[in-house]
Amino acid sequence: MPVVHESTGTYEGPGVPSSSSTRTQPTAAQEIPKNDGVPSVESNLNADPAPCPSPESDDLADCLRPCPEALVEEFRANNEVSTQVQKIMASKTQCELYHPAGVLLTLISRAIFESFSADDKLRLHLEPGRPIVFLSHYSCPLAHFPNGNPTNSPSLVGVFELPAELHFPMHDDGSYRDIPYHRVETVVELGHKRRAFESRRRASSDIHHILQARSDRPACYAMSATPGCFELFYGSPLGLQTSQVLYWTDLETLCAWVYSLYDPPDGHILYDRTISWQESPGTPFSAPTWTVTTEDLDLSGAVIEFVGYPYGRQTTVFRAAMADQPGPVIIKDYFFDDDKLYEEAEVLHWNVHGDGFVPGVVRLLSFQNVANDGKMIIFRHPTERLIMTKRRLVFADYGVGLENAKSVNDLLMAIYDILEVHRTVAARRHVLHRDMSLANILMYPQLNRCEGVPWMKDMPPLIDDVLGVVKREGEAQKARGMMIDFDHSSLLCDGQEPSPEAQQDKERELRCRIGTPTYIARAVNVAAVPYYCDSAVYYQQMPLLVGKAKELYLNAYGNSRYEQYNDNPDGPTFHGGYPRPGDEDELCELAERLQFHHRWEHDAESVFWAMYSILLRVHPQNAEETPLSKRQAEYAWDILKKHVIPKRNVDGSGFCGRYDERQVLLHHYRKIFSSAFLPAMRDVAFLLHSIAAQVNPTYALMKPCPPFEDHLHEAMQRLILQYLVDHEDEPIPLTPGVLRSIEGEEEEARAGLKRARDQSDRMTHRPVFPKLGTEQCTRPRENDADSPKGE
Repeated sequence: MPVVHESTGTYEGPGVPSSSSTRTQPTAAQEIPKNDGVPSVESNLNADPAPCPSPESDDLADCLRPCPEALVEEFRANNEVSTQVQKIMASKTQCELYHPAGVLLTLISRAIFESFSADDKLRLHLEPGRPIVFLSHYSCPLAHFPNGNPTNSPSLVGVFELPAELHFPMHDDGSYRDIPYHRVETVVELGHKRRAFESRRRASSDIHHILQARSDRPACYAMSATPGCFELFYGSPLGLQTSQVLYWTDLETLCAWVYSLYDPPDGHILYDRTISWQESPGTPFSAPTWTVTTEDLDLSGAVIEFVGYPYGRQTTVFRAAMADQPGPVIIKDYFFDDDKLYEEAEVLHWNVHGDGFVPGVVRLLSFQNVANDGKMIIFRHPTERLIMTKRRLVFADYGVGLENAKSVNDLLMAIYDILEVHRTVAARRHVLHRDMSLANILMYPQLNRCEGVPWMKDMPPLIDDVLGVVKREGEAQKARGMMIDFDHSSLLCDGQEPSPEAQQDKERELRCRIGTPTYIARAVNVAAVPYYCDSAVYYQQMPLLVGKAKELYLNAYGNSRYEQYNDNPDGPTFHGGYPRPGDEDELCELAERLQFHHRWEHDAESVFWAMYSILLRVHPQNAEETPLSKRQAEYAWDILKKHVIPKRNVDGSGFCGRYDERQVLLHHYRKIFSSAFLPAMRDVAFLLHSIAAQVNPTYALMKPCPPFEDHLHEAMQRLILQYLVDHEDEPIPLTPGVLRSIEGEEEEARAGLKRARDQSDRMTHRPVFPKLGTEQCTRPRENDADSPKGE
């Protein structure tokens, strides 16, 4: 059996600096006192380990494949193994841990690698002579995280050994630096005994970022350790699982962990073999591009556009070029719950585009479940009915975020079309999006060829049809905006008599809270009919168009559409609905009794919050900030970015507070409202204030309610159209991608990208170290009316 001797720090060794290497001396606070409960360094490795002191933890046994007993016995008898274990347990500082831990793990890894037969290595896709070795990386963050700069500096990283002609860069102290994420297979975080939780936290964070950066890794192992003991981790779409605390004398479990890095148990899939990374030719360790393979496509040179939460859906979005397409295509990989009621691919393919492509909605080129060598990538929870299957969608169309608008008018035209498309999809395709966030509204769409399906007939006029007088038809009728991500959409009643079960499923789904915190509608936020004295009383009538704007509207849509939404100027209706009589207390009690369901107007409100957040942040060319606008913008942005979706009360009776702090932004007087915007955006701020007055009321408190579900869409579009006509010659040029600098901001314009929903989302509100079978994968209870099937 190969033996690893103490290394000089070069790559050909175990990859960790020797104890004689120059390094920062530990402070007195870093000294680790002797632990009387841990076996002494003289302990025999053949002796049984002492009882584990952490009974509440899981042993992670189901996630590890046992190392062959003969190999474990060789390690027990090996003097080098015993020596390194004794050095680990005798370490007084964190710095003293790096070398023996790296040597020990590399020794075990090399021996396990050499024990595999040629057929095993072929089955496991292992390259000859390239075992996993453990390198110290404590002084520098890993390189090339997609779309961000995490500061993780793992104590040890496990990487496949490089060919002889390549070497990772090193620091003067012998540790390695700038190892790229895409070459990291596992991590080990070492720490002091008194700060063991810190090393556990770092290991959890490391797995989080590896699963995001390695789009070819649906699961990953990690370890945290102190001189006395170690803990093991396994992260997958099912969540993060941890082992019990183990002593270094437990070689059997330690070897099983290393063995599983190569050959995990069945159902614990470490790699998606349909994705591979490539570095720039002649530039080793450069930022990678990716080749993504589907059943009929090989898309090379793909770059990562977005990475989501690593547990649960584990979404990754790529942008790639196709040889026969004029523009880039988008690839979306994610895991979906097999028990989910509606799934994005089916909704788009069969419901939204089934009778013809709808302009302004992203189109699918293909979708499929992902498989390794014919076996689908599926993760099954061992004790609960939770099955997560990997799916890949390829979209034909591409767009950019609203922060890339070239002018304010361009941005408003995109919003106008989004509202028209949204109401059309709801009315004609019976699909409600339910997550109209800034990230899901794109502009300047680039449309590729998508054969086999005609375009929708009789699509209502879009903004270019309205302003251009002549209505376009078919493929020529392109929208200024594009809706994406129908992952949380819901089907509506289509006029046909559904089965009682199907009707119940739809009703339960529409009672579910879903949305992005910054943009979620106030009613959806608390899954209730909210009552605010100003929103229940100060209703606004449907806006009336004047002048050229009215002429263009009537020419495009006709007088019948215009009149059906209008209120009688002398009558008591507002958007066609009637306010309920009663004082404040009566209306408040009524609001508490009414049952919530997701309405069309709630998605329109989400579009308003997206409009508000981006128009607050865009920066007109040559515009100057004033002290007042800066101070007020910081105040408004602080409210938006800090908004969270409240959790359910412990007794299940409701939610922690029904007041939405964003409400204050809706009822500001126009002067105060507009003061948060740059002076050059004064008229835009007045437009938003007028829209806010339409969004503010609680229409569900009316009796009867407005007769048309898209009444708020209509009001918002009329106000936008009037502005566009009145400011046709004042587009307000913007600098694409440049946003106002707001002191204290923590997120960019796409604030609140983390979405949340009720208990039906098993991956929401997860503790840092969930335990398998408890908090890790909470299933919806059958008697929870607010937790429908689905993700």
